[in-house]
Amino acid sequence: MKLEQTDPTNIPLSGKSPSSPGAEADLLWHIERRRRRLSMTLSMIFHSTVRYGLFKGMKLSPNYYWSCAERASMLLGLYEQEVQKSLTDVSRKYTTFINLGAGDGYYAVGVLVSGCFERSYCFEMSEKGRSVIRETAELNGVCDRLSIHGIADRRFVDAIGSDHLSKSVLLIDIEGGEFDLLDEEMLGSLKESIIFVELHEFIFEDASAKLGTFLKAARQFFAVSELTTSARDLSVFPELRQLADHDRWLICSENRPRLMTWVRLDPKAV
Repeated sequence: MKLEQTDPTNIPLSGKSPSSPGAEADLLWHIERRRRRLSMTLSMIFHSTVRYGLFKGMKLSPNYYWSCAERASMLLGLYEQEVQKSLTDVSRKYTTFINLGAGDGYYAVGVLVSGCFERSYCFEMSEKGRSVIRETAELNGVCDRLSIHGIADRRFVDAIGSDHLSKSVLLIDIEGGEFDLLDEEMLGSLKESIIFVELHEFIFEDASAKLGTFLKAARQFFAVSELTTSARDLSVFPELRQLADHDRWLICSENRPRLMTWVRLDPKAV
């Protein structure tokens, strides 16, 4: 099976002019549909197994909670490539991985398959998401090293234990909830951990104030560095060489509303 070419002049849009009400939404719907088609096709070619990158060899569940259109970039090891690369820099003395907002378990299971961490704890509010994570863990034979929990409230640390917490790396992607959760008290309790936080301050009217308060608290305990989406080199994938440019770059898209930023917090005391 091959990824098929498409003619961009032959995409069946509604016939509305770009200025018509609903025309932009209609175009975005067709773009998203194409992203899903590309992801499903690449999943079949790769047998739903990550072929490149940090999580190479990881099997993805045929079911999904949110990651259908992102499957292609996950299989190619491109998804949140900046975060994955930064994870490889983490000292081996950190043996535990904690994922708040685990989605379909790409990270929570992937870090175990790759051998980056000995144990993984994931928190996901969606029941469907937790089911997919469980299926993915079973496919990869890591159920005994993965703990799956519901929503990550302020008591999430109770599920982990102080011995693991002091040797942990956290990845937090909770769609804006990071500012309420990661206050000065919580950051102080995590001061021995490395923390990656995907920032969503732009969804709030007081975005600058929220971000400023968070960074001020974080700098008391951590050295703060920033990651953001950077370039992808698609020339290295032989599976994509016959694709048109628009399809290759759609595979790279993570469907974000703007250029995203993560912060990495490294303990000052370590």
